[in-house]
Amino acid sequence: MTEVNWTLIQELSTKPHKHLNIVDGEQYGAMIDGKFEDCCNGVNEVMQEARTVHHLLDLAGIPEGEGYSAHVDARAYLLLSEVLLLRERLGRIASWHSVERGPGGLVGTYCVECGETIPCDTLQVVEGTGE
Repeated sequence: MTEVNWTLIQELSTKPHKHLNIVDGEQYGAMIDGKFEDCCNGVNEVMQEARTVHHLLDLAGIPEGEGYSAHVDARAYLLLSEVLLLRERLGRIASWHSVERGPGGLVGTYCVECGETIPCDTLQVVEGTGE
């Protein structure tokens, strides 16, 4: 599993983004009986995280779109769709690069696709264990 780069996250969390305008120090709440009540504790944190997600989606090359397609949830959906498609493609490639099998359940040591010793270079790259 990949480690989270908290330094990058922290750096991005403070950068402005054109899709989300956060006024630093602003409180969210309502006037109740002539007195300001902070009724939305944590809104700034959620806004900050949404801004950070926009920056991460920019780094991933996810298009910004216009209108609703520029919203963070629409852009996150596009990223998810792309990841699922890539995983499916990698799964197909991995299935092509499998070990040779013989009659009676005999198993060889070579890849049926490229003829290299298993795990072949392609299979290692697909599984994330090779270069």
